Amino acid sequence: MEAISTEEKIKKSALREFALNGFEGARVDRIAQKAKINKAMIYYHYKSKENLYESVLSDVFKTIFLKLTSTLSNEKSPDEQLNLIINEYIEFIRTVDPDFMKMMMRELSSGGKYFKKLMLPGIVVPMMKIVQEIISSGIKQNIFREIQPHYTFLQTLGSIIFFNAIRITLQDTDVGKSLFPDDAFDKFRMNLLGILKTGIMVH
Repeated sequence: MEAISTEEKIKKSALREFALNGFEGARVDRIAQKAKINKAMIYYHYKSKENLYESVLSDVFKTIFLKLTSTLSNEKSPDEQLNLIINEYIEFIRTVDPDFMKMMMRELSSGGKYFKKLMLPGIVVPMMKIVQEIISSGIKQNIFREIQPHYTFLQTLGSIIFFNAIRITLQDTDVGKSLFPDDAFDKFRMNLLGILKTGIMVH
């Protein structure tokens, strides 16, 4: 088994701490305790709690962007490209650490300072540009109806995020177990793609 580096231990513990307490409520002492390292090591690697927080967010944001763009190809039709983005995003959301989702919910509810600083320029703006080009191309080729690319992008990704947020929130309840069985993501994926096909494709 590959040994976990000190930085990985710090980030894993920090993710848990930020998920539970948000940026303002998180304590470096508790992160060090969870990681079973000396507090000074955190400052050695990250200088400050803010740098650590930004590093944890940035790592996930970069991973999301790479996953969403790695399979795109101009050889694929616009509808195929859009489906790839949606499928990759659903798969990422399905497998990402639930603590990251909790951390993001806390980040957004506190005003989204770091979301605006890191995710807006790093993912949201470039992805909206990519989706704009895909949908515009699809409209010109008479594949898509005249739809708003930016709103389509936000509504689609928003539904995926909300689905997972509710799943995480309700997973320990009877309602949650009923709504979100083991194959819930597969059913959600098929349903969402079916809705989009009906709603945005030219028939």
